[in-house]
Amino acid sequence: MNTQTAELKDPVCGMNVSAESEHSYVHEGKSYYFCSDSCQHQFIQEPAKYIATEELKDPVCGMTVSRDSEHHIEYQGQDYYFCSESCENKFNQHTEKYIQNTVPQETHSHQHHKDEKAAACADDSCKIDYLEYTCPMHPEVIQDHPGACPKCGMALEPKSIVATTKTQYTCPMHPEVIQDHPGACPKCGMALEAMTVSLEEDNSELDDMSRRFWVSTLLAVPVFILAMIADLIPGWLPQSLSMPMVQWIEFVLATPVVIWGGWPFYIRAIQSVKSWNLNMFTLIGLGVSVAWVFSMVALLFPQIFPASMQHEGGTVSVYFEAAAVITALVL
Repeated sequence: MNTQTAELKDPVCGMNVSAESEHSYVHEGKSYYFCSDSCQHQFIQEPAKYIATEELKDPVCGMTVSRDSEHHIEYQGQDYYFCSESCENKFNQHTEKYIQNTVPQETHSHQHHKDEKAAACADDSCKIDYLEYTCPMHPEVIQDHPGACPKCGMALEPKSIVATTKTQYTCPMHPEVIQDHPGACPKCGMALEAMTVSLEEDNSELDDMSRRFWVSTLLAVPVFILAMIADLIPGWLPQSLSMPMVQWIEFVLATPVVIWGGWPFYIRAIQSVKSWNLNMFTLIGLGVSVAWVFSMVALLFPQIFPASMQHEGGTVSVYFEAAAVITALVL
């Protein structure tokens, strides 16, 4: 009986693995094996990326990388790709060393690859953290990427605290020298000192909501003022400004607020009804849309309303200012 274990390649990092590895995944009828849970997770997220990727080697650590890597250098007409910023910095500092000392492609054992990977990532620069996101209202909802809760539509939040800073090292005499691990300055030999660098935070949702808030507020304020003057002190209105004209102005100003500004609320309201998890988005979406639709009907077809609801001149009360102000306040 042949007890020799077949040697396979991890499609993510290129390490040699065996068919006995506990990390495996079947994709389109073919089994793939991995050196770690991290590589398996990356493959499951984007299998096509790793199946179709042309194999390239990081000249520093020998790991398999792709042309999609963000760590890339062109040197003497040759493109070099790296698995991490740490390897890229090492290549920049000792370029000739890594060009001359090419890493063997196929003869490394599984353990040797692990040793190389550990050495290259000793400073945790290659470490990938997988965050889990959950809903504040429905903690049973968990996924590995940000988005909206499928039950209530609320934005998912990280389950763990997200680091906003990282440590880098620089030379006091040569501040242009920066790397992710301690050591000596390649220019003067002084010990590098630690410094804290702020990481970019994903505030796309906050930026979007802030934009909607400010635009909606600029439009809702004049609608509110005009409506209050028309209802409480109509004598302040110019003689040339009739009540139908006032209502049309309110319609023009309020409609972008209700439709564009409040669009995220309607999406969440519909989602809450579909999943039958009614919440504040259901209330906001229903209240604002009903106020706007009623006002539209009253503006376009006032004659269909009972005479008791009609004012002098045949107009009917509209609630554009309420729909616009509520939307802006919720934003």
